Amino acid sequence: MKKVLVAEDDFVVSKLYQMHFQRSRIHGGFFNNGAALIESAKLERPDLVILDYEMPGLSGQEVMCQLLQIPGCEELPIIFVTGRATTQVVEHLREGGAREVLGKPFSPLHLIHLIHRFTGDPNTPDVPGLPGS
Repeated sequence: MKKVLVAEDDFVVSKLYQMHFQRSRIHGGFFNNGAALIESAKLERPDLVILDYEMPGLSGQEVMCQLLQIPGCEELPIIFVTGRATTQVVEHLREGGAREVLGKPFSPLHLIHLIHRFTGDPNTPDVPGLPGS
């Protein structure tokens, strides 16, 4: 089972992730700040990370930079979810190492599809209307 770590400071959005992960049989670790996620990633070596762009303490971008410095996590797939998905922010995050940047509100089905795709799951479900489906 793939391990996905999530840093999201909004309780409702975090619960949304948890509900969809459970339905999709994805093992998730959920954190309300980036520092805790970084410590967990050092111990657990996740298969993928989802970050909120704006969080108290470390920003999602700062978390990504630190994660990619951890031995064994240099190629870690990172997905950002943000309410500030402007062209400039998206380009900047992708240049920094993000595989995908989703704007809020986002489609949970699309996110689950991306998780399967980026973790190399051979059973990636097709989601009608999504690129690559």
